[in-house]
Amino acid sequence: MAGFTAGGLISGLDSNSIISQLMAIERQPITRMNTQISALKSQQQAVRDVRTQLMTLRNRAQDFRLNNIFSSFQTSTSDASVATATASSSNPVTGTFDLNVTQLATATAATSSSVLGAVINPAASLSASGITTSIQDGSFSINGTQFTLAAGTQTLNQVLTAINSSAAGVTATYDAVSDKVTIANTAPGNVSVINFGASADTSNFLSVLGVKGSTQSTNGSGSTSVTSSSHLGALSPSVKLNTLNFASGAVTSESFTINGVTISVDPTTDSMSDVIGRINASDAGVTASFDTTTDGVRIVSKTLGSRTVNFGAGGTNNFLKVTHLDDATQTAGKDAQFTVNGGAAQTRNSNEFSDAIAGVTVRLLSVGTSTLSINSDDTAIIESVKKFLDEFNTTTDKLRAATATGGDLKSDSSISTVESYLRSNVFANVSGVSGTFKNLIDIGISTGQDFNSSTTPKLELDEEKFRKALLDDRTNVQDLFANTGKTGIGDLLYDYLDTAVGTTGFLNERSKANGTIDRQVQEVNDRITSMESRLVLRESRLRQQFTQLEQMSAGFQNQASAISRLSTIR
Repeated sequence: MAGFTAGGLISGLDSNSIISQLMAIERQPITRMNTQISALKSQQQAVRDVRTQLMTLRNRAQDFRLNNIFSSFQTSTSDASVATATASSSNPVTGTFDLNVTQLATATAATSSSVLGAVINPAASLSASGITTSIQDGSFSINGTQFTLAAGTQTLNQVLTAINSSAAGVTATYDAVSDKVTIANTAPGNVSVINFGASADTSNFLSVLGVKGSTQSTNGSGSTSVTSSSHLGALSPSVKLNTLNFASGAVTSESFTINGVTISVDPTTDSMSDVIGRINASDAGVTASFDTTTDGVRIVSKTLGSRTVNFGAGGTNNFLKVTHLDDATQTAGKDAQFTVNGGAAQTRNSNEFSDAIAGVTVRLLSVGTSTLSINSDDTAIIESVKKFLDEFNTTTDKLRAATATGGDLKSDSSISTVESYLRSNVFANVSGVSGTFKNLIDIGISTGQDFNSSTTPKLELDEEKFRKALLDDRTNVQDLFANTGKTGIGDLLYDYLDTAVGTTGFLNERSKANGTIDRQVQEVNDRITSMESRLVLRESRLRQQFTQLEQMSAGFQNQASAISRLSTIR
């Protein structure tokens, strides 16, 4: 009857309880192994925490190697409206410098020598007169008098005549030389504001003339007068070039050059805005713009100074001629002029330069005098050194706590070795440095005057002594932390810690996924799995044995009953 169990029904034994207790005894090694796994995982996390802390200390030590600590400088100016200064190298010259700015650098500007658009024909219909902006049919008003306009049939002359003969009280005239319209109060001495437009107006005629919204002034007759803000044939920068009425003829295709850089032009697809955008996006070193008021192109050199802009050499079309840039009016820029400490006059083609005072970038803002001061920022250096010392103290505290009684890394020799290295080397004499300072103690870093054997010694900074050391020999102080021979304290700590916490370091090997500790955990888990399999078989055998015991007990009881019955028959 394999697999049968009566649970002590016949023998009177509580076999289930007995088996459970026996199995609990045999499972004790597994319990101990699970405790071992928990301890290993706690160690792994502790090693990771230690590694993180050591990496932070390593990075603070690396700050000295990168020369970031002793490269802190303060710059100031007595008059910031004249010039500003900033340290632009790791070793700028320090001191005070009297700066006298006599001239700022300016840019060369070139403008079209005359207007680009042709003058209009006032005797042609408005739509065919050459006025660049389309005029809408409808009505417009001057001083409350409304006029009706048909651009396809009326000429500018006809419209101006209608205005002059109306009750608007103004006189409108067209000047063929300036290509502008002037509207003035007719009565001499009438300084009343001329009212252009009304809410019921439907034509844009007054805006196209450039009189609506323009400045009104007093003319020679003492009357209010206003003139078109730009000439009527002024070009529209958004219209294709081949549809514009240039005063000097049509633009042809292909290219032109500015400062030797080729700019392409296709009048069938390009507008003036397109060409200007192409100039600005090129390497010509200029900024181009179109002025709708003057109806001309303006080119400003991006480089300051007295160099002029070179137009046209190597070009194959007439764009520069049509835009009057080939004979542009150029206002040459000026070079900056200044003196330092009353020395010889110096010139630069920029208002910002870094070669007048070594390691210092000076930016000129206006003509005048100002005293520039460049000094080492000792306070910033001290704060950085304090951060390093604080990180050192935090690190040694955590290492000692981790290896102390009750710590997850109790008696861990590798961690204790790291702590011992840090403490024994932080005050070591630095080899290969010149100067009177040989170690950190010489410049004011120590564990203080109060010794307490129950606490971890802390590194402290004597600021007064440290400042004096900086004043006496800054290079010597810097070399104690890091130097070209890599013998400084920062050098030593960085190199040592990097071997411990780097990707190939022993701490990373212990704490990383599938590292030493993970492999130990896996080995224990494998033993637990193997033991669990054996215990399953052990429990099965025990149950079979108890089942057999019950079966034997049942047989004995049957025999006893039979014997008892035989005795009764006799």
